[in-house]
Amino acid sequence: MKTLWLSVILASCSGSKGEPDTAAQAPPVPPLSDEDLSEISAERMRAAVEFLADDALGGRITGSPGHAAAMAWIVSDMEDIGLEPVGLEGDFVYPYAASPPEGWYQLDADGGISVSSPEVAYDLVGLLPGSDPERADEYILVMAHYDHLGVTLEGEIYNGAFDNATGVAAALELARVLSVHRPARSVVFLITDEEESGLDGAAAWLADPTIPREQIRFGLSVDPVGRPNLPDFWPTILIGTERSPELDALWREASVFNPQPTFFINRDLIPVFASDQDKLYELDPPIPGFWFVNPGMSFYHTVDDTAETIDYRILRDDVRFLAQAITIAGEDTTEYSFESSPELAGAAAADVKALVVGLLTSDVLSVSERTYAEWVISQLDEAIETDDISVLGNIEGFTMAVAYFVMFELGAAHPGPIPPPFPED
Repeated sequence: MKTLWLSVILASCSGSKGEPDTAAQAPPVPPLSDEDLSEISAERMRAAVEFLADDALGGRITGSPGHAAAMAWIVSDMEDIGLEPVGLEGDFVYPYAASPPEGWYQLDADGGISVSSPEVAYDLVGLLPGSDPERADEYILVMAHYDHLGVTLEGEIYNGAFDNATGVAAALELARVLSVHRPARSVVFLITDEEESGLDGAAAWLADPTIPREQIRFGLSVDPVGRPNLPDFWPTILIGTERSPELDALWREASVFNPQPTFFINRDLIPVFASDQDKLYELDPPIPGFWFVNPGMSFYHTVDDTAETIDYRILRDDVRFLAQAITIAGEDTTEYSFESSPELAGAAAADVKALVVGLLTSDVLSVSERTYAEWVISQLDEAIETDDISVLGNIEGFTMAVAYFVMFELGAAHPGPIPPPFPED
């Protein structure tokens, strides 16, 4: 991989022949300093989440008054950051024909409840030009959706703080810090609509993007983020990097700059869930991409997904990691290949094992939870030793049970304090 930062690391680790290599143990130098990253504001992200997930916005379902308020707020913040509008007609807004699902409800301006039936949906698109004139026509795509589920027929509100007000807040905070320390490549911030009803916003913009699609080097979807699955274990999970070995290598190397542990999971191991990056894979030719997640999903798609459940310590660390990694990726000159169906083998099992082993570092696990995690590891060990994941039997059933345990059951059993402690800036 021909990255500037990696060259520096390798150079620093190569001692002279016959002399002790004292530099070999030196940690890599991050591209952005702590002073650079001090501009990231947990307070600003909390204000964003509290606005977007407020009851007054009625769950931000497409076409509702609350959705329109969210859209106006995001556009205003993009303007304040200084992003260039790359929607349609010189605006941040990218309208397209909506595809509303049946039986979803919205909160009307007068407080009434009605069936959601929008005719138009709106992606929001901002550009941060690259700092290197020779690389500025290459793009990194950062996606986060701002729509959510609206309300129940009885008027209970799906506030959607974790899914995905936090993703929007993180993307905008990332744009803010990168606008001061611009990567060599350009970064497009695509805040999508209608993710909940079928990833339609991502599909609409990618079908007819406002930048040259062939110049998008890779994309990532930030969704959802901001909650741990255990009070003392705060993992970051990247899903789908295996579709591009070069991209996978870059993000694994960059994960040393994540304040929290980072794990990589093969996309095919969790087929039931979806997010915007999946639409990158369906293009012709496909674009590499992955899904950036914090797996604390105990309140996912419930009326309990409120702003007070968000842990802004984690959200701040997410943005720190993303800022470092995207700065690294901006300098990278590697061509990212794409594999539509990479082989499921022992390496995929090893990645899952690493996550489950991480769970065992927690002090809050019950005896039964620890026993189950140890059983999962024993099954994965067999797949690793044989380099054959088929020994797990029903692979989808096994991996979905593990995913449900990690993402839902543990958080429900050990929610930690709500609201969590707020970080001191």
